[in-house]
Amino acid sequence: MNRAATLGCILTALLATGCVRLVGPEDVRLELSDQAGVKLKQETGFTVTRSGIWLARQFVDDDEVPLRGVRRVEIGVYEVAGLKHGLEEPQRLDPGYFRDWTPIVRVNEDGEQLMVLVREKKESVRAMLIVVAEPDEWVLVRVFGHLDQTLEQAMTMAFDEVERPDLYARTRRARGLDTPTEAPASASAEWACMSID
Repeated sequence: MNRAATLGCILTALLATGCVRLVGPEDVRLELSDQAGVKLKQETGFTVTRSGIWLARQFVDDDEVPLRGVRRVEIGVYEVAGLKHGLEEPQRLDPGYFRDWTPIVRVNEDGEQLMVLVREKKESVRAMLIVVAEPDEWVLVRVFGHLDQTLEQAMTMAFDEVERPDLYARTRRARGLDTPTEAPASASAEWACMSID
């Protein structure tokens, strides 16, 4: 069986068993759409559940894709389909809008916005939300699990995905970290919100 057929069979099995769902973080999309005054239409989205993460770890090296401690991943890519009535441009996103979430990175640059927020429980990072808002497209990523050990790796991947490793380097310098292997023991202890305007 060729590679495409094998991947097709695996994807079908994952969808049929509920390990993967074809929907992104819809509740976040609705909240952000209301806050920014934009109409967001899903281009693509998927959710990988705990069993899907377990299966993925059987085939992927944690150094390439940091899955240790991850329990659920939701990703949504949305087209900006217009603005809500009466607005000429999207409103600026406010990380304070999300109760129980701590902003660790906020960037507003050239009409683009980026936010990275974490949710803690007993001084342990249990969830991370990444929002990339561009004029024509928004990307939302929400990750659940025990994320203290994987936070640095996940941030590296997120900044690489949006082709902005320079911003990741700036957040590291702002936190006094020189090498990629250093990581704070707890988000509340070491992570301060990095804001770039």
